[in-house]
Amino acid sequence: MYKLFFLFFLYCNLFSQNLVDFNLINTGSNMTVAILGINDDLVEDGDTLAVFYDLSNKKVSCGGFVIWNSERVALTVWGDDSTSSEKDGFLNSEDFLPIFHIKNDSIRKALNAKFLTGNSLYIHNGISVIEVLD
Repeated sequence: MYKLFFLFFLYCNLFSQNLVDFNLINTGSNMTVAILGINDDLVEDGDTLAVFYDLSNKKVSCGGFVIWNSERVALTVWGDDSTSSEKDGFLNSEDFLPIFHIKNDSIRKALNAKFLTGNSLYIHNGISVIEVLD
């Protein structure tokens, strides 16, 4: 139930804003998510794929993004810096899905992932491979 509430809140929060803030913090903690393919009917070259994490003030922040170029890409998902008092990335075992499709600085839709290896949980220095996003 909490996950559904969070996703609803995330959609409302992201869609209510005109522009997406891609300011990232290099927290020194990340994981790699390889994206091997994507439904070409949904995403074009130059479009952005991004993940967002929840903040305690009921806002979200970008936790990683990559520009799609019709080839395999690696999305760096940033983890929380444990030496700072504020949350500035994903916590260990926090779900980083959905991956959002962004075009012209506005959210178009959330994309579904089919994993080849790994899963959607953030793990420090982890690697997940998405076979296809649609």
